Amino acid sequence: MIPGKPIPPKQVILQAALVLAVLICACIWPLCSQPWLGVRFAASEDGSLRIVATAGPAQRAGLTMGSALALHDTQGGRIPLVGEDILEEPDFLHEYHDYNAFMARQGRIATILAGTHVGIETPDGTTWLAPERRPISDLPLIFWFQIICGGIAWMVGANVIANSRERAARFYGLTGAVFLLVTYTAAIYSARELALDGTVFRALSVADHAGALLFAAAFLGLLWIYPTRLGSQRVPLAFLGFYLAVWIADTAQWAPDMNYGIRYPMLAGMATSFVLAAMQWRRARYEPISRAALKWFLMTLTLGSAVFVLGVFGMQALGHLPAIPQGFAFGFVLMMYLGMAIGMRRYRLFNLEPWWPQLWLWFLGGLMVVVIDLVLIRLLLLDQQLALVLAVALAGWLYFPLRQRLLRGALHARDTRLSELMPELIRVSSAPMGPEALAASWRNLLDRAFQPLSMSDDMHEINDTRILDAGLRLAIPRIEGPGGLVLSHADGGRRLFLPADLELAQSLLELLRQAVSRQEDYARGAHEERERIARDLHDDVGAKLLTLIHRAESPDTAERLRAVLQDLRSLAASLDREPAPLGDAIADWRGEIADRCEGAAVALDWQDALMDSHLPIHSGCRLALERVLREAVTNALKHGRPSRLTVLAEDTGDEVILTVADDGMGPAPELWGSGLGLRNQAVRMATLGGALRYHAHSPRGTRVEIRLPKDALEATG
Repeated sequence: MIPGKPIPPKQVILQAALVLAVLICACIWPLCSQPWLGVRFAASEDGSLRIVATAGPAQRAGLTMGSALALHDTQGGRIPLVGEDILEEPDFLHEYHDYNAFMARQGRIATILAGTHVGIETPDGTTWLAPERRPISDLPLIFWFQIICGGIAWMVGANVIANSRERAARFYGLTGAVFLLVTYTAAIYSARELALDGTVFRALSVADHAGALLFAAAFLGLLWIYPTRLGSQRVPLAFLGFYLAVWIADTAQWAPDMNYGIRYPMLAGMATSFVLAAMQWRRARYEPISRAALKWFLMTLTLGSAVFVLGVFGMQALGHLPAIPQGFAFGFVLMMYLGMAIGMRRYRLFNLEPWWPQLWLWFLGGLMVVVIDLVLIRLLLLDQQLALVLAVALAGWLYFPLRQRLLRGALHARDTRLSELMPELIRVSSAPMGPEALAASWRNLLDRAFQPLSMSDDMHEINDTRILDAGLRLAIPRIEGPGGLVLSHADGGRRLFLPADLELAQSLLELLRQAVSRQEDYARGAHEERERIARDLHDDVGAKLLTLIHRAESPDTAERLRAVLQDLRSLAASLDREPAPLGDAIADWRGEIADRCEGAAVALDWQDALMDSHLPIHSGCRLALERVLREAVTNALKHGRPSRLTVLAEDTGDEVILTVADDGMGPAPELWGSGLGLRNQAVRMATLGGALRYHAHSPRGTRVEIRLPKDALEATG
């Protein structure tokens, strides 16, 4: 490893897991190395000791249940047994001289247990046992519970330190380390069968007190600097110095009693933590990120460390034993670490990346095999090899499928979300849209992707996607043009924006920009091709038709060629995809109809209310409307043989109406046959969303109404 180079996070986690494995073995080894009688003791209300279960040596020797009066060694030594001998925690004692006497008795009992044979005196006599090495399956549940609590705290703290360089992360990691010290020392002496060597027991107790007091100091230091620093950076060091002095006074037994040595300082630390939490809450009243983080501190403080301190140290200070064994009370502190783990995942406490739960799944996989194995051995009394096989099978069939589901659902949420957005992304990218429609579709896509509480326009220059305000907001450039959008509070305010959201937003932006660019290239190419075709029709085919018109041998042929030329010009004009004013189209239609009426010797009465209209009409709609109007004029001139033709163009507000009326002698509309021309007119009007109506004209002739909604003028036809 290169000196000074930071260790990769996964390597730190692996090293922490290896250290944890060594520490667990270090806890198991002294318990399994001590002499084992195979006796389970319980304290009676009168202060005596009872035998409640036997196994191994005691069971083979036929030891009876009932009162345990004393222990004997082979040299004639005897020590009476009392209920205090199996006290779970020496801190339950009040005076230091009681504490010292307890340790001395533990040493004397351990000396007797170290002999080749041990006698247990009961009312029925003395039964002699040959102590054996203690099997791991005999270790009580409370031992494993404390091992699990300390291990989880250690690994959570290691995760935080590995993935964050903040000072608060180091303090939080320190709480995990010292909590492991508390639980693992307590796990050893609380899981003893009857006694430990007095020197070893005292060393474990001193280390346990050191861990408890350091935990209080580290937790207060954490609340002083996180989420915001409340004052001088030296205050956390002052907390550490104070509790170090308390520990020295407690170890040297300079305090008046154990209340002052351990309990009152722990209760004072709890009270101070509430004060600091209130100060943090007040400081964060205008800072949503800090409040979101602080919620988890307050929740875990109330449900975790405070319940443990009050339930254990508070009860002892009042002269009562805890309501539940101290080893199981550690579960309340464990809630603090589990709650913080959830907070780290949800609110990125200590700025942790969201991938770190993968390491936890890996760690819990191995832990589950061990736990299931121990449960099967302990509760079902199975053979160790069979229990191990069943544990591996259950972990493989239950844990690993569950882990894969969690990985797919939680750790690959970005891929899932992107796949869910693909149909909408394809729809937006494939449909040609104007700038406003594209902007609206982009906003809708971002709303579906991130579900922000709000989305606002930002006219400042936003060149790239980035997270703002430590995750409160996400800035995203526009698809086109300057400025961008700012999304606030992801998933309805339930979480902050994460780096995975940044990647998702960037992916959506790039995909949509590429699609829009391809659409623009396609539209530009299509427009250039239409212009080329229009030029060829006008300059080449049109010129040849003009030549044929001038060389026509009869007026009828010339008229037909002029009609073909007019259709060609209309078709060429329709290739221009840009809308044009309606007034220009009507002016062109008037010129064509006037020429046709003049050629047929028919008077034209043109009543135009739309000559100056600037309503836009699409080239496709213009071509379709022109053909319908031309067919109506053709029918009037051909079948009615009128003397006058009246054309009216008007705007009713909702519709544009073109009316063609003649005074000819043609048949009534209800007698018309359904020819190709009429069918074509009906199809074209239906395509545009308009209507075509035929009426008998008074006193003679017919009237055709071409009615088109205004919003259909920009239809493609």
